[in-house]
Amino acid sequence: MFRTLPPIAMLHHVSDDPLYESLKPYSISRKSFLQLLHYLEENNYEAVGFADAGNRNGQKKVILTFDDCPKHLFDFAIPELQKRKMKAVFYMPTAHLGQYNSWDADEGRTRVELMNEADLKELNRLGMEIGAHSHHHIRLKGINETKLRFEVTECKQILESILHKEVISFAYPFGSVPENYQQVLKTAGYSFAASIYAPFENNLSLRRFIYHDGDTSKSLQQKLSRPYKWYRAITDPLKSY
Repeated sequence: MFRTLPPIAMLHHVSDDPLYESLKPYSISRKSFLQLLHYLEENNYEAVGFADAGNRNGQKKVILTFDDCPKHLFDFAIPELQKRKMKAVFYMPTAHLGQYNSWDADEGRTRVELMNEADLKELNRLGMEIGAHSHHHIRLKGINETKLRFEVTECKQILESILHKEVISFAYPFGSVPENYQQVLKTAGYSFAASIYAPFENNLSLRRFIYHDGDTSKSLQQKLSRPYKWYRAITDPLKSY
């Protein structure tokens, strides 16, 4: 059964380093990130993880997600979340623990150090939620089922062995959703999975909106609104996947 969830924002990098220009639109400035947090504060949003998304306390909710777990998030983004008692979900591709974003670097974009096991334990200690992002950070659509099952189960097992807790959500690398995703992810034990665009939305193919430097308070208001969800329900099926 499809469970209605709060709006889900997709982020990756938060940095003012000019080298991160090559990672846009998935890298945003510190100013843009603060704009996002200030908007959520001023409009009484609670930033939660998937584990808390169903709590009915009368407060508006949003789920902030960070793909790839770049280590530099500890320099600014995570402390700013902590100041406001905001949670976020961090998605780690486990074959790259303590390594770098080879999928970007191999295409000439900036090489970024990723979190290691100790960093994930620290995130967990801080009350953040950690999810799986496949093992090798590859496009899952089109690969054979044996490889697909390995990619979604191996990362979950590794993360759970590090954190000593259940990992309940998954994020598809590149937003690439395989055809038999529901069966494979259910068997692996996931309750939620985040894509970007999705022709049909359910708990294992959740739409996210990209927050980027061009966003304003007005565009953010739109992306967090119910009409925007309806708009995505109409336009996402028209995209090619």
